[in-house]
Amino acid sequence: MNSLPRTGVKVDCKRNGTRFDCEHECHLFHNGTSYQCRMRNISISGALIWADNFPPSTIKIGDTCGLSLNSDLSLIQGGGYTSKVTRLEQSNIGVHFLSIAF
Repeated sequence: MNSLPRTGVKVDCKRNGTRFDCEHECHLFHNGTSYQCRMRNISISGALIWADNFPPSTIKIGDTCGLSLNSDLSLIQGGGYTSKVTRLEQSNIGVHFLSIAF
């Protein structure tokens, strides 16, 4: 992966996309449970999110989940990204965006 430190942009030729490093609070929704997380990076097709003691054992690769970029749970009203879990690592979950709702 090539990195351009001045802009925080990483180009990943394998994915044919540009990922933007960021630190932003978000919420992951899975099977009726909300998990407060932080986003590590985002692209046009997905995001990498993390939290301490993550991921829970109930989340599996291929599961559908929701991702809201709003940090205030009380303001979330159905908006966000319907996503598929594509990667699970210690403290990290990679998601692929399937659709967006406003």
